[in-house]
Amino acid sequence: MKVLIVERSRLQQTVLSRIFSGEGVIVSLAHNISNALERLHEEDIDIVCTGYQLEYEKNGIDLTKEIRLITKYKEIPIMLMASLDKNLSTHDAYNAGVTEIFSRTNSEELSEKIQSLLNRRNCTINAHILYVEDSKTAAIITMRDLNGTNVTFDHFFSADEAILTYKEKHHLYDMVITDVVLEGKLDGLAFVRALREITPENYKMPILAVSGLDDTSRRVELLRSGANDYIVKPYVKEELLVRVKNLIMTKHLFDQVETQQEQLYKQAMQDHLTGLHNRHAMETLLPKYCSAAIRHNKPIGILFFDIDHFKQVNDVHGHVVGDDVLALMGEIILHNFRAEDFSARYGGEEFIVILYNINHEQTQTIAEKFRQKVEKYDFSSLNITISIGALTTYIHSDTDIQQLLVESDELLYKAKESGRNRVCSNNLT
Repeated sequence: MKVLIVERSRLQQTVLSRIFSGEGVIVSLAHNISNALERLHEEDIDIVCTGYQLEYEKNGIDLTKEIRLITKYKEIPIMLMASLDKNLSTHDAYNAGVTEIFSRTNSEELSEKIQSLLNRRNCTINAHILYVEDSKTAAIITMRDLNGTNVTFDHFFSADEAILTYKEKHHLYDMVITDVVLEGKLDGLAFVRALREITPENYKMPILAVSGLDDTSRRVELLRSGANDYIVKPYVKEELLVRVKNLIMTKHLFDQVETQQEQLYKQAMQDHLTGLHNRHAMETLLPKYCSAAIRHNKPIGILFFDIDHFKQVNDVHGHVVGDDVLALMGEIILHNFRAEDFSARYGGEEFIVILYNINHEQTQTIAEKFRQKVEKYDFSSLNITISIGALTTYIHSDTDIQQLLVESDELLYKAKESGRNRVCSNNLT
């Protein structure tokens, strides 16, 4: 990237050169308008940074008007550095084609503004785009204009073909670009509507509609149907790049927010030590889990158990070893119960597992096998056992689940009172 600095002050040239060079931008210098126009014709310039006072009768606004007459620089960013006083008409500056006006008196603010501008221009796109365009020539131009921005395309000549691929592979795409006028059963408008109906989460997928017809009613209907943006052909390359970047960045922000929400939810609902649900999750999710048993009239088994003599483990070996034991217990639970079973760390060294659609005999068998599994497990030479209270019951819409947990806890207490390392059970079915 190259910047042309047009500034008659040697000191200001030095200050601006250091700022741009520090951002990895190549600097070209000019001290007046004619010198600047020579540089623009001789070199490939990406940004113009000009002072306001350049010559006795001409200024940065006059230079801007001259630059906008050069075809290849019609869209180039032009930064105007000025003392923001009554002599400068910002209205005239923006009408002439100035992109941004900055104060030249605050070097720190000026540096921040320049960095911000460069960051926006240097923002790269990493995206896989589903592109629908029935004109081979138009497709080649669009893909060429986006070439070099880390964008890859799956190009389709018809929306009918594209929609079939999207149904199977929508998770692979970061964006959809579609022409509005298309051959086949689906035109662009119908294609946009179909995209929005495929998956519930599809609202995140940015859709850019492209058309050679600049019709207000068409644009409004496309936006109502789910398109995020609309661009008219023939478009300016820079405008296409900016629109695509903005849409993709918005989707990436959505994705980041969802990831953060998932992480926060996991932190709120998962016991960090064992990987099981925590007490809060159990109170929140257990009623939903039990609703299936109520709806289908299926029995459940409740295993309430804790680690025998766990306080002694902490007292003798320390809390670090105790935490290791709890973490291993979490692994054992996760690997020895079904995916449809609900497991949680109830608190301290207490755990609970809810077994779905299971009779009393099965509940007893599973509880005993699990007790034996723990007894034989290698806890780094520690003798770890558990006591289990096992309750089998049907539940109904008016069942007090908390009371069932109390009864399971009472069975656990009996197991401990009976000598520990055993199962005490009851059948309420």
